[in-house]
Amino acid sequence: MTTAQRVPIGDRIRTQRRTAGVTQRDLASAVGVSSAYLSLIESDKRQIGGRLLNRIAERLGVPADAFTAVSDDRLAADLAEVSRTLPDGSPGNAAGLVAYSPDWASVVLELHARALTAEARAFRLADRFARDPQWISFAHDILSRITSIRAASEILSDFDTMEDAHRRRFTETLASESARLSDVAREMIKALQSGTAVDAAGADVREVDAFLQDRNNYFHAIEMAVEALDAPPFAQTDPSGRFAAAYALMVEELGAVVEAELGRHQFRTEGAERRARGALTRYAAGAYLMPYEAFHDAAVALRYDVDELAARFGASFEQIAHRLATLRRPEAEGVPFAFLRVDPAGTVSKRLSTPTLRLPLFGACPLWAIYEAFGQPGRTIAQLADLEGEHFLFIARAVEKAPRRQAQPPTRFAVMLGVDAAHADAIVYGDAFASGRESLITRAGYECLSCKRPGCGQRAHGGRED
Repeated sequence: MTTAQRVPIGDRIRTQRRTAGVTQRDLASAVGVSSAYLSLIESDKRQIGGRLLNRIAERLGVPADAFTAVSDDRLAADLAEVSRTLPDGSPGNAAGLVAYSPDWASVVLELHARALTAEARAFRLADRFARDPQWISFAHDILSRITSIRAASEILSDFDTMEDAHRRRFTETLASESARLSDVAREMIKALQSGTAVDAAGADVREVDAFLQDRNNYFHAIEMAVEALDAPPFAQTDPSGRFAAAYALMVEELGAVVEAELGRHQFRTEGAERRARGALTRYAAGAYLMPYEAFHDAAVALRYDVDELAARFGASFEQIAHRLATLRRPEAEGVPFAFLRVDPAGTVSKRLSTPTLRLPLFGACPLWAIYEAFGQPGRTIAQLADLEGEHFLFIARAVEKAPRRQAQPPTRFAVMLGVDAAHADAIVYGDAFASGRESLITRAGYECLSCKRPGCGQRAHGGRED
């Protein structure tokens, strides 16, 4: 990974000024600076203080955070990741494009997402055609019916003097085989359409991920509403049972607050809105069981020891890890963790990215600690990873969820927290790497498709030499 792309404030100011139809001279005069100085600010050749930024925002009629929007930084980071999958691998001026036109940047990302979806579906269909007994049966059935229809047609065409009884028999064969061919075609189309639900779900996941990150994984209104409730009355000691009870209570008590948060974003599909509603309700349940101030203070005091926090708050490793990734209150912000959860097949089922650590949607580098955790159940694994020159601390553990039915096997996941290594001194898991020895650093990539590291034995896409 390279340094995260941030949309420059100067570009944002210029874009907002032009949108408002205000000249550079008029804006400079209104806020008490020279036109030349404002020009330097808009060219990002001068830093800008908070008071001046507020005066500019007031003159242009926009909130001050319009110049520092997390959503624009997320767009720029996403565009940079897209560009790294191209042949030249250069991230280009993604931040400049977002500053010039966030709408066009969103269009580019949407087209890329659709291309990924189409490619994934094509691979999935190709695999089904080659391996799925249902599709092999379809192929044999279609060929058999076509052969029968062709044979009957040739006989009817070649023999004009055929007796009526024989002609009637071959005609009936044509009709029955054609009907069967139509049935097979309908079954085949139905099977093809079954994949669209998977594709739609993937698009919904991406939209909800963006929705959460654009709000910095923090919802102040929900936090305040939760703090107004009475303390948890639950008798359960099992973390899953307590969380389920808290979730049900949040549906009843905080439904209106969650709906108000959802109303601030226009979701493209009902599926995406439904996923976002579930995500916010789970957020509320976590905030209820682990109140912000008490949890933040404990996290700092215990140096973000997930196991110690789990014991103190009666929560699971995953619940603690997820709550740590939401400590974004401006006056009491915690270490900015990213959160990732995968299943044993490597499929990403939950992710919360940060501006500095963009987590993959379709599966991370196989060298990341999150995959090693499956081989060491019950153990928390720490890893210092070098991702194309940038260092990140990863903390991972395999988790297991009890089945809903006794005959079913448990559901297994691996959960990982990731943070810039600059924060390692504040985290207990960073102590193992305090010496700075090179041998302790794992050189890895972001994900295989765009990785530039040569000679990697774990590469799954392009470049592995068996």
